[in-house]
Amino acid sequence: MANSRHFILGTAGHIDHGKSSLVQALTGTNPDRLPEEKARGMTIELGFANLVMPTSDDSGDELAIGVIDVPGHADFVKNMVAGVGSIDLALFIIAADDGWMPQTEEHYQILSYLNVPRAIVALTKVDLVDDLELVREDISDHLGGGSWESVPVIPTSAHTGQGIEELREEISKVLTDSPPVTDCGKPRLPVDRVFSPKGVGTVVTGTLTDGEVKTGLELVAQPGGMTANVRNVQSHSANKDEVPPGTRTALNLTGVGVAQRGTEGIARGNVLTLPALGEAVTSIDVLLEKSSREVHGQPKPKSVKTGRQVRFHYGSASFDARAHFLNARLLEPGGTVLAELRFAEPIFVFIGDRFVLRDASLGVTLAGGVVLDEDANRRMFRKPWQETFLETRAANPDDLEILITSQLIRDQAVSKSKLLRKSRFSAEAIGEKVQSLTDSGKLAQSGTWVFDREWWERVSNRAGEMVRKVHQENPELPGLPIRDLRSAVEADLPQKRLFEVILDGLLSGDYAKAGPNIRHRDHLPELPPELQQAGESVRKVLAEDVLQPPNKSEIATSPAEEKALKFLIQVGEAISLDPKTVISAQGYERIKAAVIDHLQNQGKGTASELRQVVGTTRRILMPILERFDAEGITLRQGDYRTLK
Repeated sequence: MANSRHFILGTAGHIDHGKSSLVQALTGTNPDRLPEEKARGMTIELGFANLVMPTSDDSGDELAIGVIDVPGHADFVKNMVAGVGSIDLALFIIAADDGWMPQTEEHYQILSYLNVPRAIVALTKVDLVDDLELVREDISDHLGGGSWESVPVIPTSAHTGQGIEELREEISKVLTDSPPVTDCGKPRLPVDRVFSPKGVGTVVTGTLTDGEVKTGLELVAQPGGMTANVRNVQSHSANKDEVPPGTRTALNLTGVGVAQRGTEGIARGNVLTLPALGEAVTSIDVLLEKSSREVHGQPKPKSVKTGRQVRFHYGSASFDARAHFLNARLLEPGGTVLAELRFAEPIFVFIGDRFVLRDASLGVTLAGGVVLDEDANRRMFRKPWQETFLETRAANPDDLEILITSQLIRDQAVSKSKLLRKSRFSAEAIGEKVQSLTDSGKLAQSGTWVFDREWWERVSNRAGEMVRKVHQENPELPGLPIRDLRSAVEADLPQKRLFEVILDGLLSGDYAKAGPNIRHRDHLPELPPELQQAGESVRKVLAEDVLQPPNKSEIATSPAEEKALKFLIQVGEAISLDPKTVISAQGYERIKAAVIDHLQNQGKGTASELRQVVGTTRRILMPILERFDAEGITLRQGDYRTLK
C-alpha cells in the first residue's frame, strides 16, 4: 500500500513575476481567493493549493504537498513571512524579463533568516525573452556563496506550458530525497485563517508542525491558553481521523469562538498546541544575524542599535518587541549578536525556532534569528552564567546534547518532564540522550530530576561533610538536625524543593535518619566520659519496670542525669511521651505490640481495656495511645480505638 509523504511548498519572489500563475499551472487551482486580488491581478493575502504526485524513487509512495502562495508586493511582506515560516521547499520565482528585483532580494534574505533548507528557482515568463543566459548569470551571481548556490533553475512559462512538467519532476526529486518531516509528538498549528461558516462553528487553518492532530483532541490556543476541542479534521479538502505534521490542516473546533472586538476568541496568529507544553512568555533570548546584502530601492543596510523597537515575525503572527543586545551596542551588517527580545504581550515559541525582525514604519527587514532560551529571565540576561549558556547554544542550536548539557550546567537541576519541553525533540529522544549522558558520567538522576553531575556531587558531598563534622566534634549527638542541614544546603539550590531530592540521595546511600536528625550509618553515638556514670543510673531506673517507669523528675535527679536522659532520648533509647513522662524504647515497643495484637484479635478496644491488656498505668498509656493516633497506627472513634 502506497504511503503519503507530507510536505509544504511555499512560493517567494517579486510582485508580478508570476507566482500565482505558476501555482495554477502546477496544481490547477488559482490561489488568489479574494475578489480584490482577482480584480487587481495582485496577491494580497496568502493563497493555498494542493499538489499530489508520485515520488521519484521506486517506492510507490506519493507526495502530498500543501502549496502556499505569498504576496510579492513590498507592502505585504508581513503576509509573506506568515506563509513561509514552516515550508520544506521554497519555489523561488524570478521573471526572465525582469531578473533579480527588490522583493526578490528581500524574500531571499527572509528565507535565509528562516533557514529554509531547500529551494528550486522557477525562471518564469521565458516566452518573453530570447536569451536566458544573462538572466541565469545574474541569478548565479546573487545566489553565489549562499546555501542556495547550487539549487536547480528551471525555465518555465505558465502561458505556454513550457517547463511545467520539468518543474513537477524537479519538485518530486527534491522532496523524495528530503528527510521525512519531524514528528516529535508536540503538535503546533499557527493559525493563518479563522472563520465561522453558518451551522459549522469555528474553523481554523494552518500548517501543522511537530506532531499529529486527531479528532477529539483537546488543544489550547496560545497566547492566552483558551481550551478548544477538535470536532473534525481536514487536510487536502478531505475529512481525516488524524493528520501528520507537514500538512495544511483545517480544524473544526468547539469550545472557542472567533475573536472579535471586545470578545475573546481565536484569531490569526494564535498557536494551537497541547496544554502540557507550557505557557506563553514575554521574554526570549536569541541569536540575531544581519545580512550585509542591499535591497535595491531601500536604504543601504545600517547598524541596528540595542534597545530598538522592532516587529517580530514568527509563524503566522507578528509582535512588537524591544531588542536588547548582550555586550554590544550595535548589530552591524554581516554580523551576529546575542540578544533578548522583550514583548508587550506574550508569545509562544520553541527553542530552535527561526524568526524575522522588521521595522514596520520603514517597511524594511532588519535581521533574523533563532531562539536559544524560550523562557528567558530579564533579571538574569547579563549574568555571566547566562552569557555562557547562550554562547554554548548559539554554536549549534539544533544539537540535542548541547541543549541538555547547557541547561543543566546553568540550572544544575531540572525536572525531567520540563527539560526541553518547548523544543523540537520528542520526550523519547530527550530521555534517551539524558540516559546516555548519565551513563557517560556527565549527568546524574534521582527520581523525577536530572542534575549536572559535578553540581550534584558538590552539593551532596558538602551535605555529607556537614554530617560527618558533627560526628567528629560531638560524638555524643545522634547526628545533624535535618532542619539545620536544610538551612545550610538550600542556599545552593536553584529550587528549594530540591532539598528533599538531596536528602533522599543521602538516605539511599551511606546515611540514615535518627529521629529528626541525619547520621552516617556507621555512627553510634556515645555518652562523653563525664556523663557515662549518670547514663548508667538513668538506664537502670528505666529498666526496673519497663511498662511503668517513674516520672521524669524521679528518673533524672541531677544535672548530669538530666543531660544523660536527654542524650538517650535523642538517640532513640528512650522516648519522651510528654513533659513529665519518659519510657524506654523497649517498654514502648512492648506496649505497641500488645495493643496491635489485641486490636487485631478483637477489632476494637477502649483505653481501659487496653490498659488492662498492657499492664501499665493510665499516666503511661494515654500519651502512648495519642502517639499511636498521630502516627497512624490507631484510629480513635469515640471511646474505642481500631487499627487504622
